[in-house]
Amino acid sequence: MKKRIMVIVLVVLTVMINIALDQGTKYLARENIKNHGRINVIHTFFILQYAENDGGFLGLGSGIPQPFKTIVLIIFPVIMVTGLLIYLIIGKNLTLLHIVSISCILGGGISNIYDRLAHNGFVTDFLNFGIGNIRTGILNVADLSITFGVIFLLIIHLIHEKKVKDNNVHIDA
Repeated sequence: MKKRIMVIVLVVLTVMINIALDQGTKYLARENIKNHGRINVIHTFFILQYAENDGGFLGLGSGIPQPFKTIVLIIFPVIMVTGLLIYLIIGKNLTLLHIVSISCILGGGISNIYDRLAHNGFVTDFLNFGIGNIRTGILNVADLSITFGVIFLLIIHLIHEKKVKDNNVHIDA
C-alpha cells in the first residue's frame, strides 16, 4: 500500500510540474512574445516565435472541420489521458522511469487540453529549434514533455527487449 501511495505522489508531482512549466511558459509567451515577431535566442538554432495552433502537434489536423476537430483534439486526448492515468494507478511492475515518462506524457497532454479549452480551441506555441532549413516547427513545453516521455518509453522498451533477447540466446556446442 505504501508503494502505491508513493507512485501516486510521484505521478501527481510530475504531472503538476509539467503543467506548471507549460502553462507558465505559455503565459510568458502570450505576455512577452505575442507581438514581437521572431526572437533569436541562440542564433537561429533556438528561436522564440508566437503562434496560436488550432491543430494538433505541429499544426496537424488544423483543417479538420467541426465537430470532428473537437473529437480528435479534445475528446480523444481526454480518453487517452484518462487511460494513461488509470494505467499508472493500477499498473504493476512499473519502474521509476516508466512512471516518470508516462507522467510527463500525462502532464503535457493535460496542459495542452486545458490550453485548448481555455483559449477557444487554440494552443499557444512559441518554441522553434533547428539548423538552417531543418526545423522542428513551432511547439511548446507540453509538446516537449510528451515527446521526451514517448522517447524515454521507447528507450526503456528497447533496453528491455535487448535484455530479454540476450537472456534467451543459447550457444549450441
